[in-house]
Amino acid sequence: MRTSKRTKPLNAYVLFFIISGTQLGDPAQSFQRNVYIAAGHDAWVCMILNGLLVSAALYAMIKTMEYYPDNDLYQIHQELFGRWLGKLFNFAFVLYFFVLCFTVLHSYAEVVHTRLFPDMNSWLFNTLMSLLFLYGVTGGVQVIAGFAVVSFILWLWVFLLYYFPWKYAQVDQLLPLFEAGPGQIVRGMRAATYPMLGYELVYFLYPFIRDKQNVQKYSQLAVAFTVFTYCTLLINAIVFYAGEQLKHTVWATYSWYKIAQFPFLERFEIVGAAFWMILVLPNNLVLLWASTRGMRSVFKLKQKYALYACCLIFVLSSELLFTHEDVEWISNLLGEIGIFLVWLYPFVLFALVRWKRGRGKKKGVEA
Repeated sequence: MRTSKRTKPLNAYVLFFIISGTQLGDPAQSFQRNVYIAAGHDAWVCMILNGLLVSAALYAMIKTMEYYPDNDLYQIHQELFGRWLGKLFNFAFVLYFFVLCFTVLHSYAEVVHTRLFPDMNSWLFNTLMSLLFLYGVTGGVQVIAGFAVVSFILWLWVFLLYYFPWKYAQVDQLLPLFEAGPGQIVRGMRAATYPMLGYELVYFLYPFIRDKQNVQKYSQLAVAFTVFTYCTLLINAIVFYAGEQLKHTVWATYSWYKIAQFPFLERFEIVGAAFWMILVLPNNLVLLWASTRGMRSVFKLKQKYALYACCLIFVLSSELLFTHEDVEWISNLLGEIGIFLVWLYPFVLFALVRWKRGRGKKKGVEA
């Protein structure tokens, strides 16, 4: 199925908001602890190196899509690997996006349950969120993109709150610089993989972009903004918390809301937890959209029925997976899978596509 020009509703700049919003949605609340445990006060170095690898993988992704301007990754797999092997690769990405959405939802539900409404039933929260998912995803990619742009703009003011931790910062906790060894750096980069997931959505959004010549620019800007934000959050956490304290702080970013003081508001962390949904919601929408779109390719299931099934799973699973240990285990597993699926695989796929196209041209010349 090819995408006609009439069905390309997005400008390339929207990718900046979707990619950076997806990357910053859930992990920004709590990623510092895992990276710090792996690399100590040089954790920010791991984030920069991770960002360089992500940028290279993203470059390979977009170069791959330039060979198939009107197809998404699901259709590319079918063309490259045939019907059955293509479906197997597609199923891997369908499951990957679904589990990623599942993790983001339950991670935010944990924050709401712990900080806002301790007595709230998990199934009720998941039901309310699922209704929002049904509304957003059925509206199509243009509605999801609108959510992403508006939520990102509304969320920017949160950066002003990072002033409060700096009042208590001890900058010497960053010293000595570059103390971590190569093994620690590698472990830190692996721990930083999960927070950077989301840029692979360019595989599925590319066919809907009008000005494809700008996709590379805005996508790379999104990754650069994410790396800058995460480095800022990491440095803030390192200079604010003592080393051992940070290792035991689950939501390092969210904990800063407790020290934010305003004369008109006593407990700002309640506002912060509620406001975070503005960023988490489009995150879930675009991941669920990508997953259900693939179910149509793999199972020949209409996207709306796939969406209903996913939302039903979210509601039914609400009582089965709600501990932080469960969510963190899945997040770490996604990070390990991401090393192969969105770090290494883009280069392999690009090489295959280029080889196949080059062989096709060679045969054409010989004929």
